[in-house]
Amino acid sequence: MVKPPKIVLIGAGSAIFGLSSLATIIRSERLRGAELWLVDINEPGLATMTKLAERMNREWDARMSIHASTERRHALPNADFVVVSVQVGPREEVWEKDWRIPLQHGIRQPYAENSGPGAFAHTARNLPLMIAIARDMEELCPDAWYLNFTNPMIRLTWAVSRYSRLKVVGLCHQLLWAYAMAMAVLSDRYDVPIPENFNVHTDAANMPNFIPVAAAGFQCFDIKAAGLNHFSWVYDIRDRITGEDLYPLLRERWLKHYRKDFEPLTRELFQIFGMMPTPGDSHLCEYLPWVHDPITKPWEKYDLKLQSWDGNRKRRAERWATAEAIVNGTRSVDELRGAISEGIVEIVEGITFNDNYYAHQFNLPNHGCIPNLPDNAIVEVPGVVSGLGIRGLNMPPLPEPIAELCRRELAYSSLVIDACYTGDKDLALQALLLDPMVNDIDRARAILADFLIEFAEYLPQFK
Repeated sequence: MVKPPKIVLIGAGSAIFGLSSLATIIRSERLRGAELWLVDINEPGLATMTKLAERMNREWDARMSIHASTERRHALPNADFVVVSVQVGPREEVWEKDWRIPLQHGIRQPYAENSGPGAFAHTARNLPLMIAIARDMEELCPDAWYLNFTNPMIRLTWAVSRYSRLKVVGLCHQLLWAYAMAMAVLSDRYDVPIPENFNVHTDAANMPNFIPVAAAGFQCFDIKAAGLNHFSWVYDIRDRITGEDLYPLLRERWLKHYRKDFEPLTRELFQIFGMMPTPGDSHLCEYLPWVHDPITKPWEKYDLKLQSWDGNRKRRAERWATAEAIVNGTRSVDELRGAISEGIVEIVEGITFNDNYYAHQFNLPNHGCIPNLPDNAIVEVPGVVSGLGIRGLNMPPLPEPIAELCRRELAYSSLVIDACYTGDKDLALQALLLDPMVNDIDRARAILADFLIEFAEYLPQFK
């Protein structure tokens, strides 16, 4: 018999991440008897999630041993899997500052999460904690898998890979946006209803419209895509049942007959470069140098929406209300049985039980997976999970213009990682000057100076 694994969730006190993660792990029949540790520095949140986990464990007969701690070193010894979803600083508050500080210096970012100047600050705040977790793992559970859910995905996963000896993978569900876009365009063929004026904007308020369409797309299509996280490209799309190649039909429909206001930036790049981008306009725009010009205002042309910070706060409050109501017994714990998997269970089961499980999206060090992108950089590719671990599939080279856009982002991200690891301010300025949205040296200096002052309490490496 295979010994049940030990799983540690760092950041388990988050209502948004914790609810779905706990539910999918504890409902798994194959993980009965596993040892599950919840870790968070937010004591009230951790207490609520621990009670929730205990209730799931009891009512779903999972027979797990549930533990909680505010000190990760208490949880990590001999762990098999360490799941990391953390944020340094109040999420919506610091994200809005990441956007507003460059704006004060004349740079209007379209999103400010994963690239652009704001993503430098986002990386700088989170990287020291990500590396501190890795150092503890090297000491206490050196053979464990580090499963990263924290953005900026490319940079933080790459930092753990570059600066530690751990096995690391970054996990993201962004490919669902490609499934949703493809289904919107091909919906009549599959008799799937599409909401009026449907789009795939990432705001929480749009999720009730988005999720059913994405789910229908995933049920009907098989998409193989690769590139970078939030910047990957469709190589192949087929009918999941018949195997029919749907790319020609999708291209014809979208570029010649479908709504021109539907994800217009994605449509434009699809037409120019010949491959469909996967993430939807909200994330795609972060990696491009053509979306911030103050004269042409491309954010208006392409209807590029910022993240709804207030919407995120509302969503968080709603999730906390759900967790507390279930803990208090006023709502049924079975409401969470249908939680959407973030991929944790499939990886844990696949490695533990040698499942040979195929997944359409992993962020892994590039060891030939995309031959015309740099070795060891974090790339996003399909892969297989088994007793050997997680292995990315080798994909064909990207078309050179697309590969060059990816290489530019990776060169920039590589410098950001080193600057945020070492606290080297000269290197930080050099990194910002490679940013596709930065077009003036003095602006870059001013933005960096303001970041280092505004976020000083979160940036020990720069002191």
